[in-house]
Amino acid sequence: MSLYEAIKNKSIEQVKLAAEQANLNERDKFGRTALHYAITQKSTGEMIETLLKLGADPGIPDKLHETALSKAIKFQNKEAVELLLNELDSLDHPEGIRHTYWFQARHDPSLADTMLATKGSVRLTLNEAEKDLLDEILYPDSDEQEQKWRELATPELLHALVMNFNWDDEPEPMHGVIEHPACLEITAIDMYDLVDGDYWRSLDEVQEDFQKSYLSLVDKIAARFPSVLE
Repeated sequence: MSLYEAIKNKSIEQVKLAAEQANLNERDKFGRTALHYAITQKSTGEMIETLLKLGADPGIPDKLHETALSKAIKFQNKEAVELLLNELDSLDHPEGIRHTYWFQARHDPSLADTMLATKGSVRLTLNEAEKDLLDEILYPDSDEQEQKWRELATPELLHALVMNFNWDDEPEPMHGVIEHPACLEITAIDMYDLVDGDYWRSLDEVQEDFQKSYLSLVDKIAARFPSVLE
């Protein structure tokens, strides 16, 4: 029985036997190792841990340039993610936050928040008090919105506001975010993408006031965090 068949059968004992005759780090036609394959088969944490103990190399990329951890993030396998994180010496990347595993996981807060040791990351899961404050800002029912704005003093709340903002509205609140000293680079990156910064920068001329406000916001983002243009 091949190693891949043993993994598909979800049998730890078969995997151990097959591994005696197989190269655990050999890649198939898709560039996947047995570890990649186990993750695509939604194997248990025990299976992932067994492969690692048998000598599977988690750092090998497949043809999509995805490591086992990248694949685990894609398949939202939190148990596999946690095991593979233990194999890393550092979560940081010399080229910045865009190249990190945290960045890959950022659309799944429960996964991303296991990687908060990553330089430049931000906690994405809000506590109840933070959720309540955010709702009061996004859906005001009184004249106290300006006062509530002053309470948005943390990177977590500023980032959450950007990600939950209705970008069909006037962008004035976002000017306050990008000017705030607690605003992080990752918040600027996501803001630039959400506002479609490349589009506004491509225009030769804008006429309407709301267009000028959008373009001004994009210019502020790029001026404070030039990395958004990379």
